[in-house]
Amino acid sequence: MMRNVGSSSSGSKGIAAVVGVGPKLGRSIARKFAHEGYTVAILARDLGRLSRVAEEIAREEKAQVFAIRIDCADPRSVREAFEGVLSLGFVEVLVYNAYHSSYASHHPTSFTHIPFQSFQTSISVSVFAAFLCAQQVTPGMMEKGKGTILFTGCSASLNGIASFSELCCGKFALRALSQCLAKEYQAFGIHVAHVIIDGVVGPPRETNIPPRGMVAEQSFNVGGEDGEGEGESSGVMGMDPDVLAQTYWYLHVQDRRAWTHELDIRPSNPNF
Repeated sequence: MMRNVGSSSSGSKGIAAVVGVGPKLGRSIARKFAHEGYTVAILARDLGRLSRVAEEIAREEKAQVFAIRIDCADPRSVREAFEGVLSLGFVEVLVYNAYHSSYASHHPTSFTHIPFQSFQTSISVSVFAAFLCAQQVTPGMMEKGKGTILFTGCSASLNGIASFSELCCGKFALRALSQCLAKEYQAFGIHVAHVIIDGVVGPPRETNIPPRGMVAEQSFNVGGEDGEGEGESSGVMGMDPDVLAQTYWYLHVQDRRAWTHELDIRPSNPNF
């Protein structure tokens, strides 16, 4: 299912597709690309909520925004969603920002207590769907000789963490996919990069926010969104998603003579 909001055109620019748009990072990335003149396709499971986000971005940025439902745990849904995305025109930018939200992905869970179905779904959302999304857009990018694919990772992308095997396995695999695609497609003008969000996205839920420059104890963040929001702990000052979105934009416009293929972003916490 796809809903179109806005009436302006991006002109010669292609489509920016953002998979995994919740209330924070995904929305900020979509807004940034809309602000820069792109027609934006935003994808998540809840089409009603997604449509409200599309209306907000279209109104604020005077841009054309398409809300498309996707279930990243279902390969058929992914393919159908990208039939809609590709029908809009050349997909110049793909941002994969989805993750599987489950108890085990947010809380320490004994390996023997993780349900197989939950583990399988986590792998499907973390990397199988990313694989499918990238497969849909790379032929067009190769034809045009340009394009950007950005994957959102987290601290679990780099190190195995006790009692977080469900999350780590999927994020490890996503990082490997990013590295493989970067090496395979950079010669064709396609910039592939892995962005490690090593911190909490968004402000704390508590109203007592520490002064600027002071950050509460660091919390574990899963990175990305599945349409329901990112991992976050109460009492922790998070990184501003609008500021994070600037980094995604920077990677897209980066000079290809010195491309970044992986970077990590952390809060300015002196005790980090």
